Amino acid sequence: MLVTVTPALLELLRGHRLASATGQGERWSVGDRIDVHPDAVIEPYAHLFRGMVIPRAMGAFSYSFSPCDVALSVGRYCSISWSVEMMGSAHPDGWASTSPFSYNPRPIGGFQSYLRDVGGSYVVHAFDQGPQAVTIGHDVWIGASVMLKRGITIGDGAMIGARSLVTRDVPPYAVMAGSPARLLRYRFPDAVIERFQRAAWWRFGPDMVQACDVRDPERFLDRFEALLATGPTPLDLTPLTGAQMIAAGDAG
Repeated sequence: MLVTVTPALLELLRGHRLASATGQGERWSVGDRIDVHPDAVIEPYAHLFRGMVIPRAMGAFSYSFSPCDVALSVGRYCSISWSVEMMGSAHPDGWASTSPFSYNPRPIGGFQSYLRDVGGSYVVHAFDQGPQAVTIGHDVWIGASVMLKRGITIGDGAMIGARSLVTRDVPPYAVMAGSPARLLRYRFPDAVIERFQRAAWWRFGPDMVQACDVRDPERFLDRFEALLATGPTPLDLTPLTGAQMIAAGDAG
């Protein structure tokens, strides 16, 4: 939903610690128009450095130097580089024509103008364009100029090399690269990956995580698992919702 930025919306964004610019200052100004997913859930301390879109979800401590898509969901501690994009929707490759004139002409202004000019009835056929969302787990790194197919899921801890074309789901802790992207290796042995997934360290803030030495994954896990045994409380962050942003802005 398109929403005009108001002073109240800017204050709401500030209050929830949503960063919109690198360094000091803010990127959005009163009067700007941003696209907000009505069901958006954005945790404090997330960073949206490019674009005019609030995605479906973004977790704390994640950042994106690429404009987000409204259907994108991102976990915590993710790093998204420049020029990362989501592919367009599917077209009917088994029909006589792949053009959307027969199933979705509304967004294409030329079709609408023509139909108004010639008048008469017009048949629009049903076509399932497939899932629109892309779901990114926690602690995922995506390199520059990566293209993501809609409907895929990228598992926790995965790494995607620059300029890759990702057309299928990515397993946790996989290292993928190429066009189309293929599995190069896993970051750690299976047993270590299983420990990381059980530990789910992203449930906590950087203060607790930095108490462990991230330079040595197994020693990190030893220390982190010992800390977990003491019963620490995971981060309980109150997210900023799409409904709140729409209410604070001007959706007229």
